Amino acid sequence: MGISTTVIRILISFLFCSTLSFGRYLSDDNLFREVKRLAKEKRTTEDNKLFFKTGEDLPSETIGTAHEDIVLECQAGGKPAASIHWLKNGIRIQQGPSRDYKNDELFVEEILNEKRGALIGLGFTKSKLYLDCLSPEDEGEYTCVAETATQRIVQTTQVSVVGQFESKAHEKCIVKKSIHSASARIFLWTSHRVEISGASVQLMCRVEGSPSPVVSWVTPRGKEISHPTEKYEVLSNGDLLIRNISWKDMGSYTCSCTNDTGVDEISTFLYPTRRRS
Repeated sequence: MGISTTVIRILISFLFCSTLSFGRYLSDDNLFREVKRLAKEKRTTEDNKLFFKTGEDLPSETIGTAHEDIVLECQAGGKPAASIHWLKNGIRIQQGPSRDYKNDELFVEEILNEKRGALIGLGFTKSKLYLDCLSPEDEGEYTCVAETATQRIVQTTQVSVVGQFESKAHEKCIVKKSIHSASARIFLWTSHRVEISGASVQLMCRVEGSPSPVVSWVTPRGKEISHPTEKYEVLSNGDLLIRNISWKDMGSYTCSCTNDTGVDEISTFLYPTRRRS
């Protein structure tokens, strides 16, 4: 079952009109082509189509200045929504608390929706990789990996560090960062999600920092989710699980993370749609 024309039009509308934390938009033509391509996929033959956000590809080369910071960003869309991680010279980079990567990629929503039949599963996922206090050791090939259980796509950038590297200056930078760089950060999240009413959805919000940040979610109506209910549950990894979604659940959900040295915040837009008869 493909995505209805109505869903496509509304998805395009809210992607352009919603002012979200990342503050960038796809062009009309490019977004329409991407979503229309997904809509043509049949449930019986689709291969979990994935694509990177048009116009925001990683550059072939990223140049940073010694002792300063850079942030690499990557966004992917697809059905089902992808998880994103990063590699440096082919080796996976640790982000967030130590964990079993394989188990962490399994979505709770997949278990809850297992017997619901055909779903839309369309989502956009965004990730940031923070490189602090740049030194020659940070040079190398960095790869953004977006993947589902059946498909994987990658983008790569070569990071180079310019400027005079001074060990004393770097030591001061490291000391400073040891105090401040443990600030709470969100490095992986769901930016948009479209799903059929009645299904359960899992909105990602993965964080890092020391001490471990406290994660909180606020609904589109401004209500903080302070404890698990039949409707909402904040999972141990920071994600928000919403059960049995309906039209009234549509809107921007805000994820915040806080620790002793800082706070970070993102928004994700959820659009529930009716099941086609």
